[in-house]
Amino acid sequence: MSITIPQAAAITRPRRRIGRIPGFAYGAVAPTLAIVIAVVGLPLAYSLYLSLHRTNPITKRWLFVGLDNYAGMLGNAEFWAALGRTGYFAAFSVIGTTLIGMAMALVLNERFAGRGLLRSVMLVPWAMAPVSVGVLWSFVYAGDYGALNGLLNDLGLGFLATPWLGDGFRALNLVALTQVWNQAPLTALLLLAGLQSMPGNLHRAAMLDGAGPVARFFAITLPWLKPNLLFIAIIATINSLMAFDILWIMTRGGPGAATTVFAWLGYLYSFQFLKFGEGAAILYGLTILSFVLAILYFLVLGPRQSRAAEASIGIAPDSGRVGAGRRHAMVALPRYRPRARLPRPVEAVLARFGFALSALLIFLWSALPVIALVLMSITPASDLIRTPPTMVPSGFTLQNFTAVLAPELAAGNETSVQAKRVPLSLFNSFIVGVVVVTISVALGTLAGYAFARHGKARFFRISLWGLLLTRMTPALTLVLPFFVIFRTLGLIDTRTGLVIAYSSILLPLSAWMMKSYFEGIPVSLDRAALIDGCSRLKMLWKILLPVARPGIIAAAIFCFLVSWNEFLFALILTSTPASQTIPVVLSGFLSQARFYEYGPMFAASVLSIAPPVLVAFLFQRYLVQGALSGAVKG
Repeated sequence: MSITIPQAAAITRPRRRIGRIPGFAYGAVAPTLAIVIAVVGLPLAYSLYLSLHRTNPITKRWLFVGLDNYAGMLGNAEFWAALGRTGYFAAFSVIGTTLIGMAMALVLNERFAGRGLLRSVMLVPWAMAPVSVGVLWSFVYAGDYGALNGLLNDLGLGFLATPWLGDGFRALNLVALTQVWNQAPLTALLLLAGLQSMPGNLHRAAMLDGAGPVARFFAITLPWLKPNLLFIAIIATINSLMAFDILWIMTRGGPGAATTVFAWLGYLYSFQFLKFGEGAAILYGLTILSFVLAILYFLVLGPRQSRAAEASIGIAPDSGRVGAGRRHAMVALPRYRPRARLPRPVEAVLARFGFALSALLIFLWSALPVIALVLMSITPASDLIRTPPTMVPSGFTLQNFTAVLAPELAAGNETSVQAKRVPLSLFNSFIVGVVVVTISVALGTLAGYAFARHGKARFFRISLWGLLLTRMTPALTLVLPFFVIFRTLGLIDTRTGLVIAYSSILLPLSAWMMKSYFEGIPVSLDRAALIDGCSRLKMLWKILLPVARPGIIAAAIFCFLVSWNEFLFALILTSTPASQTIPVVLSGFLSQARFYEYGPMFAASVLSIAPPVLVAFLFQRYLVQGALSGAVKG
């Protein structure tokens, strides 16, 4: 039977299309890449340009100095002192968040009554805005009438009371501890995702060989969690390098320069000394350091699968769990070693007691400071400034909430201008958050699908690297060029400016999370829909998005939390109540608070944490089982 030329072309045409990347994939990532290049790439280039000049904000003259700003930075003793404090702060934060997060994850990985509630409570410190965290712990550590000194007085230990933030080294440690309290839940969440992907038969086999819990932890659990731990170490280090909000609220670099870390030094030069060139050089140094850590992340956690290791344990190369074989290959069961054991009833009672005590400590660590904040918000202002301080109020009142929600009804009309800004700032935060979530999730979902399906192609691989590197860019590095450019474009003190600035940090995050989730959806669904005649857009809308709904919800939650809690961009880019968000208004209380303003300040703090805490309580299941379980697998 002979085949005509048209028939041959019809047969060979599908073969030529195998491996081709459809135009839909390029179109899906184009909006995200265009926005990131415009909103992050151009400001980064402008920041580099700034760092090569010296500027006079009065005469508006620019003088090209080349690398003199960098040379001056390296020759400045203040720079090296700040770098040393930054290293100490980062080490304290990384070690603290890893150890506490690991303990939380191990407890919450077990099944027990109330586990869902404890997970939600554990997430509360992380869901809180760092500004709210700073307000809370500033009052806890306050010297004259702080909550910690009040508790010591109530316990008869008043001789231990001291101005906790008055000593420089102690202040640095307390601020780092506050950073740990705020960030440890995120570490626990990432480790919990890894623990839930661990096959139970590994521990059962080791238990049959007589291995105890400690031996199993070091031989099985730690090797299995190695990819998670390396990722957490990099993320925690970068978060500590970028720490600004808590420092702004608690110490502002003091006492003296005891808590002046690298990021705070760059802020001082840029926005207080108005030395834009020198400040840009310092912040670019922070960017370079962050990029080095990002590259380290790629080198250590890149997709280097050991095919031989997977084949040796009988796992197919495309088994659906990326890197599952590599994880199994890293685990070696401990050798059988008979050990002395307590009688089973005694061992069981001790195990239950230890577990219950651990769960109680997690609850107290997470909830007790927040409960104290709520109690302070309904305590009369006169009780908050009593000396000697006490934690026992004379009564409770809702007058503090009235002062910020209905100032015209406040007793004695003693509501400040700052308190009257709270309702509008809450509205601004909500509007900006909703718009940013809509943009970031919509565009991030399209880009995430394209990256998941075509990530091995050079264009998409390089683009993904670029997105993740921009995600590692400190916000302080971008905020200076944002301020200069937005002032030229008339976007200062507008919600539109905040939406643009927030999208620059959330689009890469959303695209990465959705990429990880789409990688867990079989490609066969795409093929079946295309064979049935669906266009690629219809296939994505009708078939894949319903399956990816948990990942979309998780990405939306993360984007909303980051947007609601963001402080630095809002602080620099807004100046009037028309566009200020709740973190900025909350920080303003500390600048002008009078004796009767502490109650309204704590009431505003409670209102500021209510939406993110509510989100954490309602959607913790999606956070644990949704996008995160995909983002860290393998």
